Amino acid sequence: MLRRQIRGFCLVAVICTVISMAIFASLRGMVGLQWANGISLVLCSVLNTELNRRISFDANDANLWWRDQRRGLWVMLIALAMTSGSLWLLEDAAPHAPLIADLVVITLANVAAAVTRFLMMRYWIFRRTRYGARQPAAAVSGAA
Repeated sequence: MLRRQIRGFCLVAVICTVISMAIFASLRGMVGLQWANGISLVLCSVLNTELNRRISFDANDANLWWRDQRRGLWVMLIALAMTSGSLWLLEDAAPHAPLIADLVVITLANVAAAVTRFLMMRYWIFRRTRYGARQPAAAVSGAA
């Protein structure tokens, strides 16, 4: 099960990273590094959580969709802190860094955030899928 989850998570990560980087690169010049980063992460967060629900964790129960998405946004805030911090450090060290430097730094920060995201998804958001039988929604609803 773990191998399948990691394989699915990596596939989703590649898809979402490509989309996020495209959004980031297109917005960077108009709104600045931090806003471009924030907008791209927020836009991709719902997609990321949904793809991971279906591909990585086989969590297709529609009655928990909103809860999963809400928790996914909390996880996205961690990624936002990691990527924003990395971009802030780059901006401080090299104020006029080229786009490629921004993309390398944000990609490395996203890789670090992905490890955190996988662990939080596996052990918090989609913990109900780690057990063979589905638990009743009341048993897994818990606090967001």
